[in-house]
Amino acid sequence: MRYTIFFTLMLVIFAVFGFNIDAEILFHDDFERQEIDLAKWAPSVSWRIKDNDTRHDVLDRRVLDVWGGGAGLTLTDFPEEFDCYADFNAKNGGSLGFVFHAKNDKYFYMHEISTAGSKYAPQHIGWHINLENNWSVETTPFADKRKRRQNVWYRVKFEVRKNYKFKAYLGKVGAKWNSLVFVGEWIDSEKRYEKGKIGFYARGGNRGAAAHQAQFDNIFVTTPGFNIFPVESRDKLAVMWGNLKTQ
Repeated sequence: MRYTIFFTLMLVIFAVFGFNIDAEILFHDDFERQEIDLAKWAPSVSWRIKDNDTRHDVLDRRVLDVWGGGAGLTLTDFPEEFDCYADFNAKNGGSLGFVFHAKNDKYFYMHEISTAGSKYAPQHIGWHINLENNWSVETTPFADKRKRRQNVWYRVKFEVRKNYKFKAYLGKVGAKWNSLVFVGEWIDSEKRYEKGKIGFYARGGNRGAAAHQAQFDNIFVTTPGFNIFPVESRDKLAVMWGNLKTQ
């Protein structure tokens, strides 16, 4: 009887907070180690772990700091469908990119978020296809028409789905999943890349004058429908659930 009550209570908790009990975390990195985790990443040469200087609780002590250098990728290949969450800060240059379905560092999708300060269509998403460093791009303005600032932390969610479909959502860093706002969608009519690695991208060479600086933290990749931030990320229930799913 006790187990029946406990199981029923857990189902109620999952329903209230929006958990999908069939979902799971596929990948996570909070960049709290002092060095890049080479068991998870094939980084670009400019990647560094840097102390967090914003004092935002969600970001903890360290963040990933990137100065240009193209794409750094996971070692893991991901399936055709998943959700990807990350916190980001477009610093010098005002733009940064999220890589999906990468075969390697020359064949991938790169979806670039451009904030104020960007020379490349600010307040837009650039939906890129990279084919051996030959690029094609479609740009769409943020659907909610809100302006995002340079040197400010935000949270993004990408829904990656079958048939080469992508949707993007944005919110303040630390935002709950249901407060992230839809900002754009895109379908690759060329049907170029079906699955592969993920990663981060920044324009320019390694820390040169033209390099873009970007920072990232708290990346989660989950099966579709798993709301990784059902409450504030430092809430005990959210932490407990995340720990359970990664053990």
